[in-house]
This record gives sequence, C-alpha cells and structure tokens, in this order.
Amino acid sequence: MATNNTPPKTAFTVGGSLIGEGIINYKATEGMNPTNNVSQTLFRFVSLRNPQLTETKDKNLGFIHRPKGITGIFDTAVAGRPAKATKFGEMKRAASGFSNLGFESEKKIEEGIFGDLLVIGRKLSKKETLGSNDLTYVTDYYKNLIDANKELNAEGIQTFSLLWNNFIYLIVTQGDFYIKEAISHILMAIQLGFANNQDLTDQEIIKINGEKPLEKAMNGKVILPTSLFSEDYSETSFSASSTASEASAPVLGAKTLQRLETEARTSLTASKAIHRKEGLNKLNTELEKLQKKYHKARYQAYQEGYSRYMDENRERIELYDRKLAEVESKITPETPEEEKIRLYDSLKEYEVPSFVFSYRKEIDLEDLQAKLSPESFDLFVELFSEFDAEKVSKVPAEERVQLLSDNTLMIGDQTIILDDEIQSYTDALIAVQNNISSSMETALQNSPLPEQQYANIGGASVPLIQNTSRTPMAYNLYAHSSFRLSGSRGFVNFSFEVEDVSWSVANAKIIATTDAAGTFEENYSNIGVVDNKITLPTSLVDKFRYSFNLRIEVIFDNGSQAYGDIGEQYPKDDLNLTGMLTLKRAVVENPGEPEPVIIQKRKNFGIKRLGVADYLKVVQSLHAYVPGEVSNIENVMASELRHKSSVARDYSEITDTTSKSEETEKISDTSKTSRTDMQTEVAKEIDKQQSITAYTRFSYGNDKAMKFEIGADYANNTAQHDSTRQAMMKSQEITERAMERVLTKISEERVQKIIKEYTETNVHEFDNRGKALTTNLPPQHITGVYRWVDKKMKNQIYNYGKRTMFEFMVPEPSRLHRLALTVAKAQILTAPVDPRKAPEPWYMPDPKSATIVQIQHWAQIYGVNLEAFPEATKQVIYNAASVPQTNDDFGIDNWQIGIPDNYAGKNASFSCRSSRNRGGGWDGSRYSEVFCSNLKGDMIGRSERGDINFDEGSSGLNVTGPVSFQVRGHNVKNYNIKVTINCELSDAYINNWKTESFNAIIKAYEEAYAKFQEEQTRLDAEQKEKEAQAKERQDHFYRYMEHDVLKHNCIAYLLQDYLTTLGQATTNGADDKTTMDNFQVYLNENLDKYTALAKFMEQAFEWEIMDYTFYPYYWANRKSWQEFYLSESMDPLFRSFLQAGMARIIVTVKPGFENAVQFFLETGLIWNGGEVPVIGDPMYMSIVDEMRQPTGEAQGKYWITRVPTTLTILQDKSTGLPVDQPLPIFPESDPKNCENPGELEFETSFRLDVDAQLQHGDKDSTLG
Repeated sequence: MATNNTPPKTAFTVGGSLIGEGIINYKATEGMNPTNNVSQTLFRFVSLRNPQLTETKDKNLGFIHRPKGITGIFDTAVAGRPAKATKFGEMKRAASGFSNLGFESEKKIEEGIFGDLLVIGRKLSKKETLGSNDLTYVTDYYKNLIDANKELNAEGIQTFSLLWNNFIYLIVTQGDFYIKEAISHILMAIQLGFANNQDLTDQEIIKINGEKPLEKAMNGKVILPTSLFSEDYSETSFSASSTASEASAPVLGAKTLQRLETEARTSLTASKAIHRKEGLNKLNTELEKLQKKYHKARYQAYQEGYSRYMDENRERIELYDRKLAEVESKITPETPEEEKIRLYDSLKEYEVPSFVFSYRKEIDLEDLQAKLSPESFDLFVELFSEFDAEKVSKVPAEERVQLLSDNTLMIGDQTIILDDEIQSYTDALIAVQNNISSSMETALQNSPLPEQQYANIGGASVPLIQNTSRTPMAYNLYAHSSFRLSGSRGFVNFSFEVEDVSWSVANAKIIATTDAAGTFEENYSNIGVVDNKITLPTSLVDKFRYSFNLRIEVIFDNGSQAYGDIGEQYPKDDLNLTGMLTLKRAVVENPGEPEPVIIQKRKNFGIKRLGVADYLKVVQSLHAYVPGEVSNIENVMASELRHKSSVARDYSEITDTTSKSEETEKISDTSKTSRTDMQTEVAKEIDKQQSITAYTRFSYGNDKAMKFEIGADYANNTAQHDSTRQAMMKSQEITERAMERVLTKISEERVQKIIKEYTETNVHEFDNRGKALTTNLPPQHITGVYRWVDKKMKNQIYNYGKRTMFEFMVPEPSRLHRLALTVAKAQILTAPVDPRKAPEPWYMPDPKSATIVQIQHWAQIYGVNLEAFPEATKQVIYNAASVPQTNDDFGIDNWQIGIPDNYAGKNASFSCRSSRNRGGGWDGSRYSEVFCSNLKGDMIGRSERGDINFDEGSSGLNVTGPVSFQVRGHNVKNYNIKVTINCELSDAYINNWKTESFNAIIKAYEEAYAKFQEEQTRLDAEQKEKEAQAKERQDHFYRYMEHDVLKHNCIAYLLQDYLTTLGQATTNGADDKTTMDNFQVYLNENLDKYTALAKFMEQAFEWEIMDYTFYPYYWANRKSWQEFYLSESMDPLFRSFLQAGMARIIVTVKPGFENAVQFFLETGLIWNGGEVPVIGDPMYMSIVDEMRQPTGEAQGKYWITRVPTTLTILQDKSTGLPVDQPLPIFPESDPKNCENPGELEFETSFRLDVDAQLQHGDKDSTLG
C-alpha cells in the first residue's frame, strides 16, 4: 500500500464530500493574530428557569454577615420577648436603654479608633483604587482580631459587638443616616481584611466567588441577622377573648347608620315575605294531604257503617218486609180506611230504625293540631282567626292552648274562634294560595333586580359596578320574631360590609344561646362578596322565643379573621342592631411610651429633594480603521486566462430581502453595500430605551415646542461616583446595542438586490498563464482576498449641566380641575337581565319552575302583553232533579255536567234531597234509597225508610270537559241532588300558559339585548370617531390644562399654608358690583409681598420642563375610585390625568436659584438679593459643593465601539493587508465549554503562498 506523505489538512465537509483540496493553495498552518476577531450577534432568545440560589455561606465574600457568637442587648430582648410581642417592637423598647457612646456623630467616628477603616471603607464605596498600604492595613487589622485558629479573639468579639450593636440600634431607631453609612463602610473595610486573611486559591472560595474573590469582597453587602429582623409566624387557633391586638370598634356615623338600617329594613321585608311564603307552601302541602285523607276516611267510614247497619238489622228488615207483604195482601180497594190504618199500625212492632251516619267536620281544630306540624298549625290559626298576640305571648307555654270545640280554642283568658267562612279544606286552600301569591309579590317588590350597566370610555364599553359607599366591618343584624302558639316564628338576618371582593368568606360560625334551643352552632362556608357586602344565610330559624345572644366568628379567604359579640337581646316583632366587627390586628407595641420631643420646623410635607440631576451626553470620535471580515475572494487557477465585467445601471429598483428566500446580484468589483450610520442607531436605541415601559411624560417650553415620550423614571440616593458609573454603563449598553443593530442590519443589507441604471462597465482580466515571478516554477493557483474595513469609535461621557431636583407627590391631581367644572359623565347603558340567570327571588330558569307572579313581573319589565290569566278557581253548581214517582227501582239516570274550558274539577260536594214515594201507604212501611256517582267511578248515597237527605264530598279529582253524573234509586217520588264542583285551572293550561309566556319574555329579552349590543357598538364607534376628530385640535389645550393644574398643586405644596397665602385679593374684580368704571388695584404693601412671592415661585423653578407621571386611580381615596375610573376624555393623556389617583411631579431649580430655594424651604422666607446663606444641612451642603464644580468635563473612562464601513481592501504586501494566514481562524482554547466540540476547527484548511503573483501572458487578451 502506498504511503501518503501529504501533511494532514483540515477541510470543510459537506454531505460527506471533501472540498478544498487542489482548489486553494495550501500552506502549513501557523497561529493567526486573534486581535482581528469581530464579534456579531446572530440572534437572541430567552431560556426560562428557576433562579439559581445565591451562596450564603461564610466563604461568600460578597456578603457581610454578623460573625457567629456576636450578640448584644437586642438579642437578649428578642430572646426574652412575650409570646405575642414582635421582635422589632422588643428591639425598639430595648433601644431606649442603649448607649451609643463614640457613635454620636460622624465626626466622632472619624476621630475615633475606626477612623482609618472609615477612610478605606469610603474608598471602597466610591470604587476608588486602594493603595498597597490600605490593603496591608485592613489585612493586619483583621489579623489582630483572630487567633491561630482564625476564630475571633476577645478583641474581635468586642470590636464586632460594638459595631453591630450600634448598627442595629441606628436601624431600629431610624437614626442618623450618615452614622449608619459610616458603620457600614467600616464593616466593608473589615470584610476586605477578612478576605485577605483567607486562602483565596481555595477551590471552594473560587467556586463561590469567581476567579477574582477579592473584587467580590470589595463590593460586599451588609446582611442583617435573620434572628432579629425576620418574624417567626406560627398558626394559632381563633381566640374568642378580646386582646390588645384587637382594635376597638369605632362609632358609626349617622349617615352610615341610616344607610345600614334602610338596607336591612328592605332586606328584612323581602326575607319575611320569603320566609312566610315557605311556611305557607308547607301549610298548603299539609292541608292538601289532610283533605285527601279526610274524604277517603269519611267514605270508608260510611261504607263500614252502612255495612254494619245492614248486618245487624238484616233479619228484622226481612221480617218487616214479610209482614208488610202480608198486610198489603189483605188490603183491597174495598177495605175501609180505618182497617188500613189498623193493619199498618200492626207493623210498628217490626219497625227497623233508619241508618244514621255522622262524621267529624272537615275543619276541626283538634284534628288539625294533631296532624299539622306545630308551625303550620300556628300559621293556620293566625290566618283564620283574630287574637291579641301580645297578650297570648305572656301566657306560659304549658298553659297556652286549650281546645274548647272543633272551631274554638282558649289561650289564657282569650277565646279564639275560627272564621265562619272556612268550613272546608277547599276554603282554607284557596285562602292559603292567595296568601302565597301575595307573599311572592312582596318579596319581588322588595328585592331590587340587579342590572349590569356599561359606561362608554374611550370608545370601549366598560362594565359599571354600582358600589354603594361602604364601611368595612360595619354590620347590621335584623331579627324578626312573631307569635306562635307552640313557640316563636323568628329568624335572624346578619350582613356586614367589606372593602372589596378579596374579603370573601371561607368559613363563618354563629355560636348562639337561646331560650328555646339552648346553646348551638351554625356554620356556613364559601360566601362571596356582592356589592362589597357579605350576607349570611338566614339563621336561628325558629330557634328562639323571647331572647337570644350570639357570637359571630368569620375567617376570610385572604387569611384575616373577624368576630363580633351580640349580647342578650329580647326581640319583639323586629329588632335592628348595627355595629362593627373586630378585626385581628398587630399587637400595639409600647402603648405607654411617650412620643419623642420634636423641634418644630417647616415640615415641607409632600416635597422631597431628590438630589442632583446630571445632564450628560456621549461624544463619539474616530479612533482607528481596522480590518474586518472577508468580503470577497477571487480565485485564479494556474494557466487560466479569464475576464469578468460588472455593469452598474442607474435603475431605481431596490428589493429588500425581507422574506425567507434571498437573492443577491453582484454589481461591483468587491460587492459593496450600504452601511448604517452609528449616530442614527444610537438615537433609535435611546428612543427604544425610552419606549420600553408603560407610563407617559410630557413637557413643553416657551417656544411652544412640545415633547411627548413614554419612558421609565427612577430616583436613587447614590454618590456621584456611583451615578457616573451607572451613566457610563447605561451609555455603553446603548452604544453596544446600537452597534449590534448596525451589525444585524449589515448582515441583512448585504443580501439586497440593487440595480442602478447607468452605464459603467468595469472589465477585469486575470492572466495566470505564465510562470511565477522571479522563479522558473510553473504557474500556481492564485487567490486574492478582499476584506471589509471597519472603524473603531471612541465614546466619552461629558457633563454639560447640573440641576437640583424636587419631587412632589400629589394625590388626586385632577381634583382641582373637577371642582372647577363639571366633568362630563360617560354615557351609561344598562344591559337587560336574563331571567334565566337572575338571582332569587327573580330566578326563572324554565317555564316549569316559574311562578305566575314571576312571569307577570318579568312581562311588565320587558313590556310583554300576556294572555289574560283567568281566575285561579271557579265553582260549578249543577242540580240533578227528577220525579221517578215509583215504588220500585229506577235509573240509572244520566246527567252531563259541563266543566269550563281550561279548568279541572279538583273536589266536589253532593247535597241530596228526595221524597219517598207514598203510593204504598204508611210512611214507615217501605224503604227508599238514592245513590249518585262520586265522579271517581263509585256510587255514594243512602237507603232509609223515609225521605233521603245526605251531604257527601269527594276529593282528589282531576275531571275535565263534560262529566257524566249518574243517579239510581228505589221508591223515590222525586229527588234533587245539588252537585258543587270546585275547579282550578288545569295543569295542562297552566303549563301551556307558562311556556308561551316564558318564551315571549325570553324573546323580548333577546330583542332587548340585541338592541343593547347595537347601541353599545354605535356608541363605541361614535366615541372613537369623536376622539380621532378632536385629538389633533385639543392636544395643546389639554397639555396646558394639565400643566397649570399640576403647577398649582406644586406651588401649594411649597407654600404649605397655601389657603391663607395663595389667591389673595389684589383687585376688586371678584366683587359682584365691579364694572369697568370702578375697577381698581389695591396698591399697598401686601401687593409688593404677593408679587414678590409670585415672581419667586414662577422664576425659581423650570416649570416649562416639568416632568410628571400619573399613577392609577387606586392610589386615591377609596370612595373616589369609581369617579376617577369612569372619567371620560377624548385625549388619552388627559384621560390619564383625570383617572390618576396620584401624580409624581419632578421640577428642577433654575441655575442660580438653588440657595434661594433651599433658604425658602427651611424658613418660608424669600431672599430678595445678595448672597444667600447656606443652611447647615449636610445633604444640602453636598449639593451646593457639587453645583460649584465645573461642567463640560469628561465623566469616567471612555470606551471603544467597532462599527462597519462600506470600504474594502485587498490583502497584499504593498497596498493590501499583510497576513500570515490566507483566511481567518480563531482556535478555541477551551473545547470542553462547547456543546459539540467535534465541530471545532483547530488548524486552517487553507495555505498561504506569498510568492504567487499574476503576470502577463504570451498571447493577446481574448477581449480584443
């Protein structure tokens, strides 16, 4: 096998084929200078994960922990605190006895034993470079605090105890800021000494802190001890006792009491009606059952009685009939009358007594008391009798009811008689059903139908919640108690108000003690908030007679708890109670601790001095041109003669390759493309930076130039050095991101198709047919490489001005505007209510469950003309009369009784009156009988030896249409049977009427809802059109209005007592009688003072560049939330102003007015000329010192950015770029850090031939 002596090469692989060998001259790989590496962002993506927990071990040098074993007065206080006391409260109490000797002021610290450490710590905070002496000092200092085992010695414990105890003391007491900062700087310096005494080459320390642990130690952050500042929370059971942590119930105002009572009274009326309706429904059901049982029992008793009568008298009846037959056989027409009488009189000794049937009345109090439930019996007596309930209630329960007869009872000395009109169950049921309808009507009238309203705001329909003004935790208890013979028919309604929907009830418990039921509990769960109100279900139903007391315990879904105690109550009829539930609150710390004495001075509430605003700019200048990426490669093979021409046409056609497919046409020698200017991209990037957050800002100047931007704003309390570093970092980020955008655009623009149609032809001829220069070697492959030329830009931040900034936090910024004029209310639309989704008692899900009263109410709401609902009941009376006049059987006689259409007979009564046929002789000699149908398929009647008279009834009927009524009998001369049928509307008719009415109501609702949606769409479109038309015209007006109102608020803050200072009368123009003739200005000393104040306020601040941010409505007074939220304006920014609950306004002081403004804020006086004295405020002195520093100086270090250009250059020894590699390669030094290290290249696949040159061939050009 032949040996391959070719040196190893690295090639590109595509689909397994080798490319590059024999095409590009190859030379052994040598290291290429990596300084030519150009980075470019290819794309960005986001990877989401849980955060990596920060190492908090002692070896994490970035955190400054309190050393182990260091304790003090505050640890003792926390360890010995009472069970319900907080740590912070105990530390605050302990701080009153703490001695901060040596730390009274920053100056004392500087002059004390920690002075040198403080100097080093301040250098660390300013990021200044530490000298070797500083590092040696902190290292040796910490070494003196530890022993051989690197544990703190006595001096170390004493030092750290002193520092940390004073540091904690200042945090607890909110003491001097500068002393606290000084101690933190000292701790930072000691932390650096601690780090220098560690083995910084230890792998664990490097793993935790990175490759440069010392740098992390220099940026250490002080960590407060968790044992002192983190409260321990544990679950505790609900306490029934009142503790110090519970707030006393405030006294409710008169308006709140009136509102609570009115709402409760309306709710109680509805609840009483619903409660009564439920009782009536129960009574109606029980009476219907008793009616059926009564008629069934009566019929059965009659049948049993008649059968028993016949069994007992059968032989006597048969004997009587034989004797009667013998007597009648002896009587002939010729028999004298006296003989007939004698013969008939002889039958008296065989006479059989007539059958007599008796049964109790339908309405019998004794029977009702035994078979009705106690509450139904009480309700029955209440409905159908009259008595003095108050007197009856005083009678002892065991002596209460004494039945005197079937319709009379006695309670105490009162005799109670039932109404004579109630003689049957039918009479009672009709009355009960009428009362049910009346109660339902009352419930509907006193239950407001909840309607959803929508307000059109900014072209969008927003649901409107009609929230009533609420007082959180204000409760209302309404108890109702009415007389009942067997007790009390009472209940309790309890409701209370909450802040918002987050206060829904997870569990509510009522612990009650009553005179009737003793002590018991009622529990409820999952109760939602409706109109910021919680209403518990009706409770204590029928569980008290005269008195009750209860305790209410509530656990909310948000974890809060509340309770209320209702003492012994003695309700008579209705009882209304209002009060406040008690919330569990934090323990009040040190209630007896006196307030510290504060020196009275000008408070300047609402104003905050933010510090200094640096006006910075980034200046960019050219640093150098450097080679960039490869732009083009020309390959000329050995012995090759070729030429190419490029034509540029000036033809206005540019096709941006924004699609996935890319088409490139080379039109120049080196494929030049357009490059993007850096300054434009910086401007765009800054604009992007300003547009990333979601609040608005507006400013304008005297030149009427207006500036509107959406941006982020923040204030900090860092030193100048930190501020400069932050500005540099921000500027570097902007320029770097702009550069990345430039690079990205270059990548996109290099594949543009550009055709310019002008006649410019470039001809290039490559002749590689001769030998290489200065050698006799044959021609070789030649490769020419073109490179882009990039430029490096120097960027430097310059300070071109400083301003003192003041911040004003203005609540309800539009309130002055609202008080000045009436804000136009948004158009309100009310959405129709779907009966199938309405709450009780309006809920009507389907025709079957709907009541007549509900349907009539909904029909009235939607204007539906219903078919007239007939009378609920009708009575049909029919007389079946005939004259059989026979001694024998007759019948069956058939009669047809007509039942009215849409009705059904439910029960009937039969009253029979008949005469026995007397053709046979003496009255008692023959029996007579009459039977009629009971409309249920059976026959009822009598058989007696005389005239037949009876009254019977039949219940449980459901007869419709013509009803067949039959009569039969024996020995009857004539009869008359009065049939009374009590009819009710048939179930079929009622169901059909309900269905038709329900469908008509739903159809009307759907039409109303469609109309509502059309109107909603119309208003939305109309509002958007108005907004678009008025936006351009009203922008300036709204901006001036916002500016003036906010400026008014700021000046009021500056004056503090603005009610007596601002708005003084300087003319008589406001008087009603002022005219042009008598108008005057009040020329006096007050005018000079007032105008001086006006000039100062207007000139001392740069109001024209005022910056303001609006915060949403929920930062305003809770009672104003809806007012602000529904504010309407066609201008979006002005709408934000109207809806704002608070505004943050930043105003800068004009240069030269700083001292005057500070003097005014401290004293309230205006300095009118001369050198303004400086108040000895350390912070303000620092501001004054900064204001004296010159502007225009460079800030921090400059940085370099690399920007592509449109230039190219040919690699060559003479004019090209000298290289020692034909194409760039940058080997990676850490292959393990690569996801797929097998794809890495470590040696170039191309060879560099420095002697290969083009030369003229022997023959003429082929172009000629």
